[in-house]
Amino acid sequence: MARKANIAREEIHQACWELIEKNTFPNIPRLTEHFALKDGRRCSNTTFMNAIAGWEDAYKEHQQHQLQELSDILLPIFKRFSRDVTQNLGQLLDEKSTDLEQHQIRKQEATEGGFLSLSSALIELQETHDALTIEHKKICSHTEDIQKKLAFSDQRYQDVLSHNHVLNSQLKQEQNSNTELRINLSQKEVDLAKQDNQLTLFKQENTKLVAELKNNQIKHVKGEAEKWLEITKKLDTLTSSIETINHKDRGSKK
Repeated sequence: MARKANIAREEIHQACWELIEKNTFPNIPRLTEHFALKDGRRCSNTTFMNAIAGWEDAYKEHQQHQLQELSDILLPIFKRFSRDVTQNLGQLLDEKSTDLEQHQIRKQEATEGGFLSLSSALIELQETHDALTIEHKKICSHTEDIQKKLAFSDQRYQDVLSHNHVLNSQLKQEQNSNTELRINLSQKEVDLAKQDNQLTLFKQENTKLVAELKNNQIKHVKGEAEKWLEITKKLDTLTSSIETINHKDRGSKK
């Protein structure tokens, strides 16, 4: 029969978390080894299975909480990136439109007034182009930084998803293993109950046979005693008859 459990459910749950931190999914053999190495305590497989089943619910809630936290971290980054890109592109377009409008106005004024030469217009256009190029580089650099941060966050998100996928696969495997263990344990308990019943029947039959043997021995001894008593009586009768005959013979001779 299974030994009485002397490990608390909370201790088993804590051991499950410690195994998860080592990237090892908890099951009965691993928990047995964990407590054997820790302090040598043991308990029944049923206690371990019930505790693991309760811990799995807490672990699922922990996974969902982790995914929610990651979503809370990534969502603001995605929104900020989209907002910054939109604002920067809008600002760049506005500045370019304003510069073109100003250039067109200055060109028109120069044409009408004759104040600006073609060379000065080209210089101004070149300055505008240079300014736009510098601003474009700044925006590209800022966009690249945001993309790197986004790539890092996405990689972290993928790592968490991959880790959760591995743990979920292990969880399914351990659940299947625990189911098989429960079935085997139930079957062994049934077999043990059958053996207990057979043992009880054997004990009852043995008691009955012992009683019958004693009765037979008593009857046999009693029968033997009666036979010896009968033989003794016959011997006594025969002896008495012989003595009577002898007395008669002696009387005849006299």
